[in-house]
Amino acid sequence: MRTGTKMLAGLAALITIANGPAEPDAATRAHSFDVLLRRLDHYVFPEKAPAIRARLEANKARHLAQSDTAAFIKSVNADLLAASNDKHLHLFLHDGKPPPADRAETNYGIRRVERLANGAGLIELTGFSGDHRSVGAVDAAMDRLRGARALVIDLRANGGGGQAAMYRLLGHLFPEKVELNGIAWRECVNPQAEWGRSCRHGPRRIERAFTDTPASPAFPTQPVYVLTSKASFSAAEAVAYELKVRGRGIVVGETSGGGGNPSAGMDLESPIVMVVPIGVMHEVVKGPGWEGKGVVPDIATPAADAEAAALKALG
Repeated sequence: MRTGTKMLAGLAALITIANGPAEPDAATRAHSFDVLLRRLDHYVFPEKAPAIRARLEANKARHLAQSDTAAFIKSVNADLLAASNDKHLHLFLHDGKPPPADRAETNYGIRRVERLANGAGLIELTGFSGDHRSVGAVDAAMDRLRGARALVIDLRANGGGGQAAMYRLLGHLFPEKVELNGIAWRECVNPQAEWGRSCRHGPRRIERAFTDTPASPAFPTQPVYVLTSKASFSAAEAVAYELKVRGRGIVVGETSGGGGNPSAGMDLESPIVMVVPIGVMHEVVKGPGWEGKGVVPDIATPAADAEAAALKALG
């Protein structure tokens, strides 16, 4: 079952549950490689799939000759990026655990909540959770910062994630519900039972997206600054982009990583998982987008200096 709508530009769901965290042997890696070639049918840009397959197959012997799974994944990923120029299209070894931002022990990716000396509030998120329980964690953080003169959102170490925490955070930054840029999904028209073997794309399905509606938004009109780095990716970029194109927030730091296509995680009939884009952004507010180029900051500065630069701009 594909449930990609639960995540924005990050892992959506495993089509089947990976078979645990055991190290795949050479035979398993070879099987996973063959499954990967089939899974490319799901890629949102089917016209690119033949060239990606051709490159992988041309280098198959080299990929399968790698000494371990980490080296195999690194080798395949280099080909996937070179052939697609899509940073979301990649493999990783699934460890059987939820992403860190989906765990209560990490406070759902909220690493720092602090009142700053100049009266601003700061929240740092290392990932956006797709777990519905993260909404409460976001609300608690916003309540701690309520009444601050401005909000600084630190996404410099945020590699993306899910919709739940992201939409809740954005809901605290507007006085009322706001329609966000949505997703145009490319879905399979063949029966679901066949999806593991192939995907024949049908028309794009538009999914509209909206901010959550907290009972009392914490920062409905106060200034907002978003800190970014080259490592800010996927859903982190979506937050920076949504605030920037609406003139609601000022982005400070470095141009972000450039991963804008909503994606799903699909196991390769092993603990090796393929992240594959299955949608593109559907714009409500027109802008330059960020796929392949990143969100360009309003105030450009090295990531290490971004917090100080934001506070200086706030005055």
